[in-house]
Amino acid sequence: MTQNLVDVRELKKYYPVTGGIFRRHVADVRAVDGVDLALARGECLGLVGESGCGKTTLGKAILRLHDATAGRIYFEQDSDKVESVEAMLRSPSPSERARGRALSKGMDLNRMKGSALLALRQKIQVVFQDPTNSLDPRMLVKDIVAEPLVAQRLVKARDVEGRVRELLATVGLTADHLMRYPHEFSGGQRQRIAIARALATSPEFILMDEPTSALDVSVQAQILNLLRKLQEEFHLTYLFVTHHLLVVKYISNRIAVMYLGRIVELGPTAEIFARPLHPYTRALLSAIPVPDPETKREKIILSGDVPNPINPPSGCRFHPRCAHVREICRTTEPLLETANGGGRTVACHRWREV
Repeated sequence: MTQNLVDVRELKKYYPVTGGIFRRHVADVRAVDGVDLALARGECLGLVGESGCGKTTLGKAILRLHDATAGRIYFEQDSDKVESVEAMLRSPSPSERARGRALSKGMDLNRMKGSALLALRQKIQVVFQDPTNSLDPRMLVKDIVAEPLVAQRLVKARDVEGRVRELLATVGLTADHLMRYPHEFSGGQRQRIAIARALATSPEFILMDEPTSALDVSVQAQILNLLRKLQEEFHLTYLFVTHHLLVVKYISNRIAVMYLGRIVELGPTAEIFARPLHPYTRALLSAIPVPDPETKREKIILSGDVPNPINPPSGCRFHPRCAHVREICRTTEPLLETANGGGRTVACHRWREV
């Protein structure tokens, strides 16, 4: 049995669009539109795609920073029990579906409230993209890192400062930094402070929302090495959101490629880089710069822009920009199916041909 730490089923996040003088609901921005995703304990899953494809929204919906419109989020649940509940929810029998909804109520993070949700907050944390905005400029470092400890009442008041010193040492900072404000640090140091704050509650799952994109290249390498070290030391599970493919290649065990609110390809990092199956994945990888000017490589230029998520194309969402499009792509949306080897899934009608 595979024990997943996070198991997402049919997750959707829509943002309402209003219009007219009475501001009536006229449409929805389908930021996340039916995503199935599972993370095994201790792995790093890279989530990649163009800007606006829904990567960050998906991560925040999993953490309940945004309330999902529909779908289920299972955290630390027995995989066999999850499959049993999902089978009930898909049953044609109304009584079976009702039983499945009742059973999922205590398992689904999307439906948790009050003390149950508060207790779960200790196990899930986030590191945001820009530490300049995610750290309160009016608070000292000792108070920033201590805030989760105080809010969750995890340590006694007399032990807070000692715990903060330990956390700063873990990320490569010292006690000399306790009484400083965020603006007194470099970008890399501010991100280390944000990581220390995320570690304060001893979490099991951390959303990394482009944690290196606002940093210099040399500092990016330091932060990535720190994240790998912390993952091994504390057995952490990461969802690593980024648009930088070489970063995700370095740190991730698996990659999920997202396009217009849907996952279009998912598999081990090495296999996806060696042989991408979806035309969109191939286009993304072809855009990676090659440092050798003598090396010639096919570069795939996608025509047009990403379609409007308010009114996504019928059939395959990628078909208006795909060089391999055929009639079935315009009319029938492809589902994620298992590709060669069983370790990869792809949503494409023509993946065997490309």
